Amino acid sequence: MAENRHFSDFTVYLEGHEGHRGNVLVHAFLAKVHRLTLVLNKLERTYIESGTRQTDFEITAADKRNPTTLTLKPVPRVRAYDPDPAFHWALAQISAVSRGEQPDDRVRGEIARDLVKLATKEADDGYKAFWINGHAEAVRFDEDFLAKAALLVRDRARIESPSRWHVGASLGSIVGQLKAVDDIDDDREFVIVPPTGAEAITCTFPAAMRGEMGGYLFKTVKVEGILHYGEDSPFPYRVDAKAGGINVYPSRARRRTLDDLRGVFSDLPRNETDWTPLLDA
Repeated sequence: MAENRHFSDFTVYLEGHEGHRGNVLVHAFLAKVHRLTLVLNKLERTYIESGTRQTDFEITAADKRNPTTLTLKPVPRVRAYDPDPAFHWALAQISAVSRGEQPDDRVRGEIARDLVKLATKEADDGYKAFWINGHAEAVRFDEDFLAKAALLVRDRARIESPSRWHVGASLGSIVGQLKAVDDIDDDREFVIVPPTGAEAITCTFPAAMRGEMGGYLFKTVKVEGILHYGEDSPFPYRVDAKAGGINVYPSRARRRTLDDLRGVFSDLPRNETDWTPLLDA
């Protein structure tokens, strides 16, 4: 049978359980074949970036002898479509997981969870072992594969699920360049752009500071008040400035120079120094 196989054929093997005289229970066999083709179809859709599958699988051979085998061949569902590139890519991703390697980044968490289900035994007596043999080495869906697929699920979950930050408000301050002031509808809003972190933060100013806001435009300011935080970022998305809480930053006084010291001692009497005791010593 192996000599007549097409390059794209692959064989599904299920070794029967001793409790059933080496036979495989039909529901276990059908469930694994269905799950396997489901995974292959999802991988194909990922590879070709399509919402619908373009491949069916023909049965080209079957053998009841233990292990029970079913040889399948990918065939196109539509004209002018070659299923081989996507099929070989899909097998390569499954093989990578079996070796403990990272598959393509396009293999997302949903497919990783399907691989876990593929390697999970629903019942102990349905079959003894399950593997496939494509054009390369066999891939065994055993406990080792299950553990590696579970690691992939956790890895994809970490990447695909963004961190959720604490939602709340606190007293604090933020520094940034004041880019715009909007008070058309008595909104009393202005926007600052911090040097790092959030791209822009909308702030509100007290009504008492309305007259001085124009003087801060395009200057770096320090805004003190209530900082509001959302779940999608560690940086505040809004700041309600307190009265007097907007100031040019930094607020350090100008450094004195030597010119500033000129005339400091002009009003003081000048005492002549007697150097004689030092010279006589």
